[in-house]
Amino acid sequence: MAAKQGASTTTYSPRIIARTRPPIFKDFDLDWTRPDGRGFHQCRPALLQTGAVSSVSGSAYAEFGNTKVIVSVIGPRESKKATSYSDVGRLNCNVSYTIFAAPALGSQTDHKEYSSMLHKALEGVIMMETFQKTTVDVFALVLESGGSDLPVVISCASLALADAGIMMYDLITAVSVSTQLTITGEWATPNINEAMQLCVDASSKLGEIMRDCLKQAASASDE
Repeated sequence: MAAKQGASTTTYSPRIIARTRPPIFKDFDLDWTRPDGRGFHQCRPALLQTGAVSSVSGSAYAEFGNTKVIVSVIGPRESKKATSYSDVGRLNCNVSYTIFAAPALGSQTDHKEYSSMLHKALEGVIMMETFQKTTVDVFALVLESGGSDLPVVISCASLALADAGIMMYDLITAVSVSTQLTITGEWATPNINEAMQLCVDASSKLGEIMRDCLKQAASASDE
């Protein structure tokens, strides 16, 4: 469910599909509780809100556990860098952190790698041909870094674009999964399949939450 700031949050858990082959995760693994109280397959509590920033074309706020992100969208606006007509629009993406969000980054608040990855994620879903010779700017600010920052940024940016009325083929959702690869450096094929299934299912459920958020915002504007 989507909620405004201060409202109750919800969790969404990927579906565990029955398999004929031996399960990768043992029963005692599934009963394991993480330090933040979540179960083994339970995603972070999610809170989403559109219209978080005034005086911009669209915006969204996302809170997944301790990770808090706000995204603003400006445009479409006239593209100043365009020297000739183009049948597709221009997309600019910037991801930055507040100074206190991630102490490991120090005073470097701009994250060029995340900015590039956000651009790659969004350019395939935006109908760029609907705003020829114009530019759409996407500014993502990580207010608090609690892990899995990039997936939260991507999902929040998708919601902000929808709030701005930017034409898209569909909403884009992003999730991450902690794997054996990050711990041991080894990752067998069955583990890859299991992790991918968890991500696909979690992304589907997150998409439902995002659509519900947009529906609630539309209903509120009609009242």
